[in-house]
Amino acid sequence: MDVGKVGVVGAGTMGNGIAHVFARSGLQVILSDIEPKFLDRAIQTIEKNLEREVAKNKITAADKSAALERIVTTVERAKLAECDFVVEAATEKFEIKAELFRDLDRICRPEVILAWHAFFQSGASDEISRGDSRPGDFR
Repeated sequence: MDVGKVGVVGAGTMGNGIAHVFARSGLQVILSDIEPKFLDRAIQTIEKNLEREVAKNKITAADKSAALERIVTTVERAKLAECDFVVEAATEKFEIKAELFRDLDRICRPEVILAWHAFFQSGASDEISRGDSRPGDFR
């Protein structure tokens, strides 16, 4: 499957960094969080980090603008249905993470890859995927 649009759930330090890298790599990004203020802060951070790359001549100002234009923010998790790949970077609280993945399983097409940014607990993938339609497919 070709990945053209990625979703990032969670706009904190890890999530905005992941969104930044995907956008810099030319992918369309939907950055999702529960409150607009978290998304606003993430975009400000990404913009600052891209500006630092411009100052170091790693990218051009046009590259910065293009990367920012590739990122769309939302508080509506259902928008992630458009994505080909979704990575969760929202929480380390197991119960919330498990519920989030059940919701993503319902929202996303069966072929969409669902991932999280870190393996936080041994055996967690089995627990998170329990009750969804794709056990064993979590990354």
